[in-house]
Amino acid sequence: MQPERIPLYKLFDAPFLSLDDTSVEMGAILFLFLAVALIAQVRRRRQLARWLVRLVSLVVFFYVVYSCLGVFGMIRNGLYGLTLLGSAYTESFYWMALPVVVVCVTLTRGSVFCGWICPTGTLQDLGGWVRNRVVKGPVRRTRLRLALLALSLAAFLALVVWQSVERQLFVEDSSLHWGASLLLIVFLVLAGKADDVPSRSLRAVSLVAIFVSALSRIPITSPVHFAFTSRGDPASAMTTLVIVVAAVFVGRAWCRYLCPWGYLVGKLQRFARLRIVRDPARCDDCGQCARKCEVGAIDSSGIRPEHCQFCYACVDACPRGACEVVDVWGNQEPLAQPGDRDRVLPRA
Repeated sequence: MQPERIPLYKLFDAPFLSLDDTSVEMGAILFLFLAVALIAQVRRRRQLARWLVRLVSLVVFFYVVYSCLGVFGMIRNGLYGLTLLGSAYTESFYWMALPVVVVCVTLTRGSVFCGWICPTGTLQDLGGWVRNRVVKGPVRRTRLRLALLALSLAAFLALVVWQSVERQLFVEDSSLHWGASLLLIVFLVLAGKADDVPSRSLRAVSLVAIFVSALSRIPITSPVHFAFTSRGDPASAMTTLVIVVAAVFVGRAWCRYLCPWGYLVGKLQRFARLRIVRDPARCDDCGQCARKCEVGAIDSSGIRPEHCQFCYACVDACPRGACEVVDVWGNQEPLAQPGDRDRVLPRA
């Protein structure tokens, strides 16, 4: 099934279909990556600047970008573009452009798309912002929180049943299944019935499901798909709401457990030029970096590159400068950061 072309509520009528037409869509995306590359080098108020970039990115994806079609769509579009090579180069470039750009930036600058630009990640961070304002400290297991999460799951399942009365549940509204699965996983993790890190392997299952559906030409809509399509997609909108709710209980729960694109980017991050590492010689195990990491990429062994989203939160939070960016392809030396020479590290 060919991806849809004409979503509603876009500011521009012509997508980037050829080199002769408007380049607004790709230009806007490249501008976001350029902004991240520049802002990430400035330590002062970097997290505030990251919030501004994420909010601008949300506007760009919702009101400018045509070809994304959600996190599942980027994978399907890339595969669809590959099938057009040799027959329709211009259209193939259109569908492959965004996935190829994200892959190239990941290999050279780290997984900044996930940490700075992805609209699904930004929506989750808004849920996390609400959690941080209501709850001081990490979300702990309590009967009240588990009851609220169970109630959310029950309400969502009721909506799934309601949607299935007149629609093709397993195809047309397939994003609902990912939403229900996410709530169930978060409930099991908070209840202590499932471990956080092993549960992240489910992202591989999501990736395989998207690949199989694309090769079989079975349409599977993703969360946030409603922002890229001209037809009504209440299932996608409800799933997006579920992702935000899940992020209130577990930081970036979608990124941790079910995002297929995040799994792919995490594998690429192992071979990326840049990597954030923790220097054990300067680390005093204060735990500040782990508390600031929304995706739980930091444990006693260090920073796990396959889970890191290159948000720089740990780098900015560490009082001893133990978290640093290194050039893996180069000489392994930490990359210079503005203000590093003026910063005095406290003694142990």
